[in-house]
Amino acid sequence: MRSRIRRRLSVLAVAAALAMAGVFLIAPQAQAAVDTNTWYTIEARHSGLVMDIANASTEPGAGLTQYTDSGGTNQQFRFIDAGGGYYRIQARHSGLVLDVSGWSSANGADIIQWDDQNATNQQWELTENADGYHSIVSRSSGKALDVWERSTEPGARVSQYTPTGSANQQWRLVPADEEPSDPGDPYGYLFAYMKGEGSSNGEQVYYALSRGDNPLAYDSLNNGQPVATSNVGEEGARDPFIVRHPDTGRYYMIATDLRIYGNGDWNRASRYGSRSLVVWESSDLVNWTSSRLEQVSPPAAGNTWAPETYWDPEQNAFVVYWASKLYSTPDHSDDTYHRMMYATTTDFRDFSEPQVWVDKGYSTIDSTVIEDDGTYYRYTKDERSGGSCGKFILAETSTSLTDTDWSFQRDCIGQGTIDQGEGPLVFKSNTEEKWYMFVDEYGGRGYIPFETTDLAGGQWTPSSNYSLPGRPRHGMILPLTAEQYQTLQDAF
Repeated sequence: MRSRIRRRLSVLAVAAALAMAGVFLIAPQAQAAVDTNTWYTIEARHSGLVMDIANASTEPGAGLTQYTDSGGTNQQFRFIDAGGGYYRIQARHSGLVLDVSGWSSANGADIIQWDDQNATNQQWELTENADGYHSIVSRSSGKALDVWERSTEPGARVSQYTPTGSANQQWRLVPADEEPSDPGDPYGYLFAYMKGEGSSNGEQVYYALSRGDNPLAYDSLNNGQPVATSNVGEEGARDPFIVRHPDTGRYYMIATDLRIYGNGDWNRASRYGSRSLVVWESSDLVNWTSSRLEQVSPPAAGNTWAPETYWDPEQNAFVVYWASKLYSTPDHSDDTYHRMMYATTTDFRDFSEPQVWVDKGYSTIDSTVIEDDGTYYRYTKDERSGGSCGKFILAETSTSLTDTDWSFQRDCIGQGTIDQGEGPLVFKSNTEEKWYMFVDEYGGRGYIPFETTDLAGGQWTPSSNYSLPGRPRHGMILPLTAEQYQTLQDAF
């Protein structure tokens, strides 16, 4: 009995000492339940300022501070369930998560944003008090998020410190949106690409996920290893492209059946290469079927390169297009050039007879398409050498996807910024009237981004402040929904 009384008196003495020091214990405390579909501003009780990623940086390692509430997305965070009552805290502008720098357990250690690895130094426990404020404690260190030295100044850093319950360790979660985020709302981007023939695994399919809703910053998934490989045909999968069936929701991924690593024989590949596509299917972008081959090119074709596809509502079918050299001799010994071909399908098993789509009398390859306001915009590599616009991107328009006579818009896209370009990919921003085109500077830096706010105007300017995983080569970018983004993030 005396032991229990002594323990009770000891607790009361500690509480009294903390109260004399200006620290108030607020009871009762309870495990917090947060809405993982809602973005929050996180307000410090003592200062009224909110958590802020310094300078709105999208780079890993940028520090966490407090700042005047501006409504910026670098001051908006959401909570991702990490299991066991812990959450990862993701910055909206960058897609990175709050992280105790260097796995430190020391008081005053920096809190930064970093690639989401679901590590314990990126997992946080929230406890709510009777006034609706939260303590936020690191799983790895047991230390609480704390505004350093109780500063009330904008720009003061947020660090970790032994939990005291003081007001500079209490945080109010304020929904940043009027309504919780809908899982079907546009959010984030998936980048599927190859690395090229420079390594044994380079001609397979790789993934990178955007940092939040940033269309210009990506981090590789699956620890930088392929997410899909081909074990059919030539056992290489170049130039991956993903599309979703608008009726069934089924995803299809197609790629070039080609492996150049170890032989480097481009002449063989263009005369006697595969006439088939590599095809995979998925319901969730994570789990893909085994690869299979589907023949689409005619016997006159020497190759089937860089396939892409676009849904055509007029035909209620996918239009699949690719580049082939068409030979007039049975042994493919004559000289010829690349034409763009197309066929239609609804299931990537049965295809219509192939047709010539683009024949300019010289080689063109790597077409990609996007539609806006009833007009299709097609971007194609001009394969000629020595001309003023050879090895750069040609833009054309049409109101019919399978038209064989598209209108010239402009050429030489990329000239002056890149040495040469191919494999263009194009996609629209989730948040504004802006489009992005990434052009593969082959033999150089890999993909280089360009942007425009006026597709019809045809002027593309180089993007700044982009961050790509290594040197990604010919691929595609798929705008996602919030639910898809979360699924990919959790899976990898």
